Amino acid sequence: MPLSESQDRSWVGVVAVWIVAAVVSLVIGIFADDDARFAWLGVALAGSVLLTFAIQLAGGVTAGYLTRVAISVSGAVVVLVVCSVIIGISSLFTF
Repeated sequence: MPLSESQDRSWVGVVAVWIVAAVVSLVIGIFADDDARFAWLGVALAGSVLLTFAIQLAGGVTAGYLTRVAISVSGAVVVLVVCSVIIGISSLFTF
């Protein structure tokens, strides 16, 4: 069954959450205090979950809702894990 145009646009929200998670983790890595970076990454994950629900509910497309939410949150987790590893490695080389 081909996706309708509204279902196509609903997947844009999934990628948007990943991009927001990457940008927020970059901002956290640059501006947050060394001792608080990983706490802020947890806050970023919570914000990503809330953003996911807001975008997917605002879209109004019910078909595939749970799949899009699961993929969006899982992708945000992967983005934040990769960024936390980068932040952790970079903190080893700062004085």
